[in-house]
Amino acid sequence: MIDRRRIAVLLLVLGAALAVAGSLQDTYRTAHREVTWTSTLWIAKSSLPDGREDDAYFAVGWPVVVAAVLMAVAGLLVLREQTEFVGRPVAMGAAGALAGAVFVYLMLLRSQAEDMSKWPVDTGHPPSLTVLGGTYMLGLAAVIGLAGAALAQRKQEEPSPEDEEDVVVHQLDSDDDTPPFGIEIPLEEQQETR
Repeated sequence: MIDRRRIAVLLLVLGAALAVAGSLQDTYRTAHREVTWTSTLWIAKSSLPDGREDDAYFAVGWPVVVAAVLMAVAGLLVLREQTEFVGRPVAMGAAGALAGAVFVYLMLLRSQAEDMSKWPVDTGHPPSLTVLGGTYMLGLAAVIGLAGAALAQRKQEEPSPEDEEDVVVHQLDSDDDTPPFGIEIPLEEQQETR
């Protein structure tokens, strides 16, 4: 029988790990007038035409990392029967927060791409925005996290009586003193009950 609780924990932890890894990877690149910006959720690096590099730091990654940590903690809580009732809502909340943060980030990228399409083209190369691997990792992490959280909401099925083994009673030939049920009933009580 498949243990849904362990699969849910595996998905929650995998989603959390992918979210943290995706936040550290390059998520998108913009190019305009010989200036290229490459961004993660933590830093944006630009390469200028004269060979210099300029960095801009921002903390867009914090909501993703906090949601990922909560997903991993929820996975550990779901794993134990005593704390499963706490882990279920935490898992759903954390996975929802991660999915929300990733969705907002994707909408910001879309908005930036639309804004860039309105910029003037003066060098023959239109401004461009390229989505990179970190964004795909974040999207995959959100989907996996939601699947794990949804699976964690289902209670583990109790084994059916058909799955349980039948009880086998062995009686030894030399066991004449013990009645079949193990309790000896005096002869007078047997006659009174009839």
